[in-house]
Amino acid sequence: MKYLSLLILTLFTSIKSFSQTIPVGNSYTEQIARMHQLLGVSDISSSFCIRPLNVSQDSSVEGLIAGKNILHQSVGFTAQLLPFNWVNEYNFNRPYGYNNSSLYPAAGFQSRISAGLFIKSGILRIQLKPEFVYAQNKPFQTFAEVQANNNSSALLGSYFGIVNGIDAPERFGNRALRHLYPGQSKITIILKNIEAGISTENMWWGPGIQNSIMMSNSAPGFLHWTFNSAGPIKTAVGSFEWQIIGGNLNQSGYLPLDTGKLVYGKGMYSPKPKVTRYISAFTASWQPKWIEGLFIGGSAYDYLNKDSSYNAHNIIRKLIPVITGSSVAANAITNTSTGDGQDFAYALNIRQVLSKYNAEIYFEWARNDRAGNLNDFLQEPEHSSAYTVGGTRIFELTKKQFFQIRLELTHLQSAATFLLRQEPEWYVHSVAPRDGYTNDGRYIGAGIGPGSNSLMFDFSLLNGMNSYGMTIERLVHDNDLYYYAFMGTGIFNRQWVDISDTFYANFKFKKYLVSAELTPIYSLNYEYAGGASYNLHASINLTYYFD
Repeated sequence: MKYLSLLILTLFTSIKSFSQTIPVGNSYTEQIARMHQLLGVSDISSSFCIRPLNVSQDSSVEGLIAGKNILHQSVGFTAQLLPFNWVNEYNFNRPYGYNNSSLYPAAGFQSRISAGLFIKSGILRIQLKPEFVYAQNKPFQTFAEVQANNNSSALLGSYFGIVNGIDAPERFGNRALRHLYPGQSKITIILKNIEAGISTENMWWGPGIQNSIMMSNSAPGFLHWTFNSAGPIKTAVGSFEWQIIGGNLNQSGYLPLDTGKLVYGKGMYSPKPKVTRYISAFTASWQPKWIEGLFIGGSAYDYLNKDSSYNAHNIIRKLIPVITGSSVAANAITNTSTGDGQDFAYALNIRQVLSKYNAEIYFEWARNDRAGNLNDFLQEPEHSSAYTVGGTRIFELTKKQFFQIRLELTHLQSAATFLLRQEPEWYVHSVAPRDGYTNDGRYIGAGIGPGSNSLMFDFSLLNGMNSYGMTIERLVHDNDLYYYAFMGTGIFNRQWVDISDTFYANFKFKKYLVSAELTPIYSLNYEYAGGASYNLHASINLTYYFD
């Protein structure tokens, strides 16, 4: 008993300590940490492809994650107050924005308050950071209202082909919304550099900054178990990072009620069963020791309904079905075949940090469902694929001032192979599981949504802990729907395109951080109806650090 007590005490006092992580969505702190890596002023060896990030190697950002200890005992027990955060935004005419976790795609005023506590005792980590969200949820013109009297069977068929295969309401009911989410919370244990536990934190997989094809924070975090590295793990061939998860995806609880306003769409909506989906996914990144700054990675996800078929699986297929992926039947949905009851996707990515030039370039390629065979992949690798390509370059102006340029392109639109063979649309699943790749009605992958493309330019001035900049984005909404709806009609100018110009600033003084954005949006062919319209988005984010 004496030796057992000594062992427990040793574990709780001498295990290597890891700092906290930068929550996904904390773009201010992530930007500073990523900038420090490109400038070579920090010791960060992270790929930045698996987030939340551990910040133990960059002390300059640790004060932006947690405050002073409110309880500290000699046996290694500490408790820290997490920053208080209050986000307020207003969308004037209709919803705008993504990568905002528990906030809704809603018109009008919206607010989120978050604060919490971080507890560490030896190998135990407890992070409690709930999020309370209020959204005014004002009415706005939805697809069904804009296209109410359109009798095009192609347009309506394309629209319901999306609606019937995904749980992503345009508007979440017709009342104000109030919801308390568990937010960025977790309970884990860390032994050396391995972490395991349960979490509701948002995750971001892949090298992208504006969009992540596989996993982003465009939806609220979902309850999941996690088994992951707590930082880069060094080996004889380089360092590795990885994460394996499994968890439940929730339905939004809201029906697309406006479909009844489509005069010629009666009976085209197919209600979905009330069922929870199970997701399993993994990601890994390797930094070869022979090539400085190179990171090579991959990821995959698989989700399916937790129905009788799922319950009949063995324990391995229940826990991590992603290891088997989809079957050939998944790519052969016909009148006599309904797929294999799951949706599978995988991705490969590469990121190269060019510290000599204070720059980075990155690329991610992903495929929705597997190829039929090797010949199929070699002949048409673009089939059901998506990609993101981007880069960053920082120019030093003075010792504390830098000018930064970023560029990123994400392409989710289906390849031309859809003209000859069926091609799945990203995040949509026309057969079970018909809620698609969503949680609480919002996209888990790229926030731009199915069939969409985004081109982003960002220019910013970094002055110490402050930054000022402008982001220009050209967002094409669901080009898959557009081409299916207007193919053969002779109409070639109805693509729904948003041109946005976000002016932003981050001011850090003492214990306070004020982040503000103002975004005018010029829309062409809103909801594919022709004409031009305008929208305006404004937000202010107040953070207080208990240091």
